[in-house]
Parts: sequence; structure tokens; C-alpha cells
Amino acid sequence: MGYETEKQNVPEGFTDLGEDIDQSFDLASPTEHESPKVHYPELHFEGEHAKHLMKHLPKHGTAHIHFKKVSESTSHSTHKGKEKTRHSVGIQIHGIKPMGENGKEISMKMPKENPEDSIEKGLEAAETETTE
Repeated sequence: MGYETEKQNVPEGFTDLGEDIDQSFDLASPTEHESPKVHYPELHFEGEHAKHLMKHLPKHGTAHIHFKKVSESTSHSTHKGKEKTRHSVGIQIHGIKPMGENGKEISMKMPKENPEDSIEKGLEAAETETTE
């Protein structure tokens, strides 16, 4: 589960994945002046793709994702006489295509390195290591 945040306005046609914290933990509901607090699931990226996403992904927006569902489960528990059901689903994210504010695709293609450049960089690195 992600960090506690205020409920977000999700565009029409999207499923709001925010889980109401107050209902999950039987806490008092927020007053009329407070925004409801929710948890949203999160995706984390690492490596070169993360570096590329940091550069090109806007702070907010929409994106299409290509994914594969890899797991799903339902569990039941009882705590202080109350039964709770938890659902879980695991997905692999194979690709992401962010969309700009105007609905136009944001180009995020990973730069392809020329094989000759890779060889040149490797030779330069090897030469530097032997001379130091």
C-alpha cells in the first residue's frame, strides 16, 4: 500500500484505486473541512528505465500501460469479532506510454546506442584502467 494522501480526482472512465483509510482501520470519518485520506497503490521502477522515466515522465497525467496479471488472492481474517476480506492482485508492467495534457503521446523511447560507440567506450574504459 502506498503513502497516505488526499483523494484525487480520477478522469472519467478510470477506476479510482484509492483505498479509504478511515474505513480500513475503523477510524472516525473526516470532518466536512477535511479531505478524505486514502492509500493508492504504487509502481516503482529501477535502473536505466527509471532514469529515463525521471527525465520524461510529467508530475501528473495519464498513461496507458501494457501489463500481465501474474497473481491474485483473497484472504479472510477475523479481528475482535469483525471479519475482514483482503484482495490482492500482482501485475507485471511491461510498458508504459504517458499521455500529455492534450492527449498526445509523450515520446519516451529509450535511446539506442550505436554498437560502434559501445565498443569505443569499452576500449576507452579499458585504456583508462591500465594507465592509472
